[in-house]
Amino acid sequence: MKRWRLGLAGAMFYAAPIGAGATGAAYVAVVPFAGLFFLWVLIMRTEPFRDGMAFVLPTIMLHFALASMCLGLGVMLRALFGIEATAPLAAWLVMGLGALALGRVLWQPKKEAETEAFVEAALKTLNEFADDAEEILDQDPDLPLKHPTGSEAAALAVAYGEIDALPAEAASEAALRDILLPLDGEVRASILLDAFLNRAERTGTRRDRHAALLLASDGGLAWQEIGAGRMAQAFDQIVAAADTVTLAHFLRLASDLLDGFPTTHADMPSVTRLLDIAGQIAPGHEELSDALVSLAQRIEDIERDLSDDG
Repeated sequence: MKRWRLGLAGAMFYAAPIGAGATGAAYVAVVPFAGLFFLWVLIMRTEPFRDGMAFVLPTIMLHFALASMCLGLGVMLRALFGIEATAPLAAWLVMGLGALALGRVLWQPKKEAETEAFVEAALKTLNEFADDAEEILDQDPDLPLKHPTGSEAAALAVAYGEIDALPAEAASEAALRDILLPLDGEVRASILLDAFLNRAERTGTRRDRHAALLLASDGGLAWQEIGAGRMAQAFDQIVAAADTVTLAHFLRLASDLLDGFPTTHADMPSVTRLLDIAGQIAPGHEELSDALVSLAQRIEDIERDLSDDG
């Protein structure tokens, strides 16, 4: 609406010298109309001659030419349509001044300049952000895939709430499975495993270590994440917490995982790591120590068999 009104003011402004020519104004009318055009520049611009006063004279000459053209157009229309009516030059000058005043009311140079500067700054910031984003994506093109979508975040939040309601140190495996298994179809494997391994690290509870272990040892998830070392991550968390209860679960679940998916041996702790921990816990937990040694030997056997088959 504002631009439409400003356009109307501009049309009235240019119509004034054309009307003057069409109603018999003498050529000398070029002078006051050129003055009006020059006044338009002074009033409607924040800094009319920011590039230097050397542009004043060319601007005046340009406005004389523009006024002459408009006046000449009016004279041509008078001759073409046989217009005989006359009107005082002052009336057309008043019309031009009125259009100029209306334009100034509608268009506030300082305010418009501030708005323009704000828009330019916003666009510059946006462009810089876009450049930074492109640079980040060039360095890590898979970055968008490493974060949960809205639906995934919602599903994880619900699961966290349900798990928080379970005992921190004595949650049953069946209860954890009931909460975790439905997530397989709602959250991508990489996001799901990262989320629960990070949660176990953050909370430090046996319940959350057990939950992360259950996900890491799930055959379908482990197959999708082969080579990511999820079982090794879960093992390191268990060992760091000296959690022998969850270590027993680890040994059982690792054996089951290798039964169904032998190639997941690559995600298990290294043989050296298993034997090292077996030696450390042997004095007080001989049964667990022996089981760790057996797991290490089994991994070695699987590696040997797969190497022979290859």
